[in-house]
Amino acid sequence: MTDRLTRGAHSDAETGTCLMEQVALAAGEPFSDRPRCTSPALAALAAQVNDRVSDRARDRLLPLVPALAGADSRDPRAAWELVAVCARAALAVRPDDALSLRLLARAGRAQRRWSRVRLDGTAGLVAGLRALPHLTAAFHRAAVLAGPVGSPQRDDRLVALLHDAVDVREREAVAA
Repeated sequence: MTDRLTRGAHSDAETGTCLMEQVALAAGEPFSDRPRCTSPALAALAAQVNDRVSDRARDRLLPLVPALAGADSRDPRAAWELVAVCARAALAVRPDDALSLRLLARAGRAQRRWSRVRLDGTAGLVAGLRALPHLTAAFHRAAVLAGPVGSPQRDDRLVALLHDAVDVREREAVAA
């Protein structure tokens, strides 16, 4: 493991590592930016944050490596909760943002629907993947509203967003 994270994917650890490549190394998995030990939705969010914060802020993501290494979830509700986390981050900046309000409502409906059905394994994974377009939209909105690219304010908000997402995942794991 390294004490420095870089943007993007890499061919090997010697050329640099992004957050998710660090997670793969920490989990003892083959070098990859898509480790199996992290749910696809959370890995996608972590990769987006890694690539959108400044170099000086990126290293504040390193403390999340152990939690991300143990964050594999096949529960579709977890993916939808990430949509909600991103929508709430956008709404913290602009409380009347129509897109974020719609995404938050959609996430709530999906979580209620999936709370009535228990899916494990591949079925749960596939059902959770349906949240990815919504997660992308919610994260993009949160990133746009976080502030100008490279600003300390934007970095703080995006780092906090990922910390919130990991905290939610850890609370869900304890509750299960």
